[in-house]
Amino acid sequence: MYTPAVPVSDRDYALIGPTDNRVQEPHTDRFPYDTVCHLGRDFGDGRLRGCTGVLIAPRCLLTAGHCLYSPKLGRPPIRVRVAPGRADRDNFPYGTLNGVAAYVPRRFIAPLSPRDRRDHDYGLLILGQKFTGIRRFLPLRTQSDADWRALRPGVRVTVSGYPGDRPIGTQWHHSEALMRLGPKRLYYSVDTCPGDSGSPIWANLPSGLALVGVHTTGILDEQGRSYGCAPGTILAPLGMMNSGVRLTREILANLRDPQRRVPGVRPMVRVL
Repeated sequence: MYTPAVPVSDRDYALIGPTDNRVQEPHTDRFPYDTVCHLGRDFGDGRLRGCTGVLIAPRCLLTAGHCLYSPKLGRPPIRVRVAPGRADRDNFPYGTLNGVAAYVPRRFIAPLSPRDRRDHDYGLLILGQKFTGIRRFLPLRTQSDADWRALRPGVRVTVSGYPGDRPIGTQWHHSEALMRLGPKRLYYSVDTCPGDSGSPIWANLPSGLALVGVHTTGILDEQGRSYGCAPGTILAPLGMMNSGVRLTREILANLRDPQRRVPGVRPMVRVL
């Protein structure tokens, strides 16, 4: 039996057969790819471990919760370096900035169940200043089930990020049909690998291109290895699904005001 959704760690990946269809983005300085950020996380040893995020405002970045707080280590990184539109190892079109504050859901840090942690796997990183030259951001949309059904069949979602199995600092994207909806999840056969955690999920809606979720979770083979991304593994069989957190009204409220109380309790916890 395969694992359709694994506990949150770095297992954000699977290449789903029959082929790897990811495409490298050559124009990372163009919208919306300029808002997709390579994150380098330092947990105290000086090494920068990769993740992805997306700017949703001049000083606000949306990413996966486990990019900002490691359940395995039980703590956040001491530093998160943000590089929007990074093109390769040495090309940083907008430079880099460090985050000055980070928030993740309380139920991600102290979940009621493994599924609870997975469903609250998102986070907000605040920058001390804005990046010069980036002025446009994807709108955030909360699609109801009826809204999605009205678009299907054929609606495609795109994940664009910085997978670690590709040349360092290169941005890759892939689009596939949305396969299934959950109350708090989006399921798709989009190819992802380690480093893609926190990537934006966007779709072309009747109102235009919009951010509808954040990629967080993948599938493993029977030996607990990542399909396609790890040496010696095969691509995942057709029909398996990666998934991400679906934007909801609650999430949007938490992103707009990460210090809000509901009632008397803050849903978000500052970790950095």
